[in-house]
Amino acid sequence: MRVKGPLSSSEAIPFTGKRGPALYNAPDPVPVFRVPSQSVPTMKSRRFSPAQLWVGLLAMATAVSLLLFLDRYLDRLASDRTTDWLRILIEESTATYVAALLVPVMVYATRKLPPFGPRWQRNIPLHVLIALAVGFTHTTATSALRHLLIALPELAGAGDYSLDPRRYLLALPAGFIVYAVVVALTLVVDRYRGARNRELEAVELRAQLTQAQLLALQRQLEPQFLFGSLRSIAQLVYANPKGAEEMIARMTALLRHSLDSEKTHETTLADELRVLDLYLEMMRLRYAERLFVQVDAPPELARATVPRFLLQPLVENALAHGDDPAMTLVAVRVTVRAENESLVIRVRDHSHCEDQSPRSIGIINAAARIAQLYGAGSGVSSERTAEGIEVTVRLPLRLPPV
Repeated sequence: MRVKGPLSSSEAIPFTGKRGPALYNAPDPVPVFRVPSQSVPTMKSRRFSPAQLWVGLLAMATAVSLLLFLDRYLDRLASDRTTDWLRILIEESTATYVAALLVPVMVYATRKLPPFGPRWQRNIPLHVLIALAVGFTHTTATSALRHLLIALPELAGAGDYSLDPRRYLLALPAGFIVYAVVVALTLVVDRYRGARNRELEAVELRAQLTQAQLLALQRQLEPQFLFGSLRSIAQLVYANPKGAEEMIARMTALLRHSLDSEKTHETTLADELRVLDLYLEMMRLRYAERLFVQVDAPPELARATVPRFLLQPLVENALAHGDDPAMTLVAVRVTVRAENESLVIRVRDHSHCEDQSPRSIGIINAAARIAQLYGAGSGVSSERTAEGIEVTVRLPLRLPPV
């Protein structure tokens, strides 16, 4: 049965078997704690530098001025009046570039005084005054530049660029239209950016929550493994003191490996097999010649990505089922295969236990971590076979490049 979503104490995860579904209760909700910001990659909307914004604004002004020039030039070309093309180009360029320089002022006014905010009754009259001031500045600067670049050099077709009230009145409608267009575009862009930022923040928050839950689940394994190891050591302290000492050394190596690599939640199959070897060395001190573990993993799957600390709780659960005093051997078989686009890990014990429901916190924890990491299509299942209980883990097959 595939495990989906975070687990709660009221949920039970079914394990399908030949003798009916076996259920085990999920653990209590894991505590969610704040993860350091450097452990979770943040997602931020792209920001342009002021230099990039100015370059883009001037490039747009250049394109607009050329289009306006081309429109007027073609119109004059149709009437065979092409000698004053330089004057037309300067007139369109001065008007467009001055407007481009005033765009930041209009954008700032729109953001500082929202026309549709709670103070719209005050802000809209202010926008009218700002539009008048912007139009006055644009007309004054444009006329001054045209006088300097066209009238003084006495270019062909030069007109009267003197400032008078009629020039300001004629430019007033166009100024209001341009101001309204800039305000509208600013509001649309800001609304889109706000929605995009909220979406990115939600994705980042979900990633941080998942990261925290995975870390909490991983923390559960450490005391569980430690308690189990201490019980095994306690059984050897009097019967085999040297074996207890060796088990402590190997447990220390295994814990050191776990702590050194806890920054990531995934590792390679080869690394997991090394962890399993460390664990089995400890168990051989406990079970001695009774322990028989067979691992069948093709070398080409050594680079496959798997959740960290996955195999040890699976084998520990199998040993707990197979530890029958009536049986000579405590036998476990681990097989790893690639099936279609999935990596399938099967752990089978040789026991007569009728209850195929894994009760180990490690198995429950592994199912929860797989659900968090891979979602639908991956999970854990259990069934009773002729030889014993077989726990199957299905993961997406991912082979990182060499």
